[in-house]
Amino acid sequence: MITRILRLASSLAVALALMAGPALAQTDHLALAISETQKAIHYGAEVAHSSSFVQHTDNAIDHAMMAQKANPNKHIKAAIADLRRGKRIADGTHWASILRRGAKQTQKALKELQAAQ
Repeated sequence: MITRILRLASSLAVALALMAGPALAQTDHLALAISETQKAIHYGAEVAHSSSFVQHTDNAIDHAMMAQKANPNKHIKAAIADLRRGKRIADGTHWASILRRGAKQTQKALKELQAAQ
């Protein structure tokens, strides 16, 4: 009898954890997009870090798209466009001037993401 109660309690705990997980994840995507955008801007200011800039920009785009799906917003949509533009500018180069131009687009995206909060 006690083993049956323990199994039922553990099954209930697992079910509750699985139900609460997706709800928490949806609310964090905007914050994660802002965090990844800030990291991308940091790497955009450093010479010879374009691959890190592009990687963090990709991560920011992914999180912004998930935030857009969860809660459609014109600011997030504009931020996604700016992030893609910044990535397209800086992808495949290590020139400091081009990397700075990509970082400027990413800064615009950061302002849009912060406005969406």
